[in-house]
Amino acid sequence: MKHCCEKMASHLIHGEIGLKYTPKFRSYSLDYRDGGSSVQAIHYCPWCGTKLPEDLGDRWFDEIEALGFEPGDPHLPEKYKTEEWWLNK
Repeated sequence: MKHCCEKMASHLIHGEIGLKYTPKFRSYSLDYRDGGSSVQAIHYCPWCGTKLPEDLGDRWFDEIEALGFEPGDPHLPEKYKTEEWWLNK
């Protein structure tokens, strides 16, 4: 995956800060470091200011629901477990 700038890519690789990229949803976020699982979505790169791609999380949930699946369903088609579902559209 190519990100908007070298600093973004470096921080995602090294994990020194709470920056997170979720390929399945094509989403960028900052993790809260409070021991929970909460995140704050970000829409612009903190380093270069580039507008980040649209988060596809809501679309993913809509698509699997339309197919009759719930998140975590063991019968969920493999493509919905990765970014394959949106890469091949």
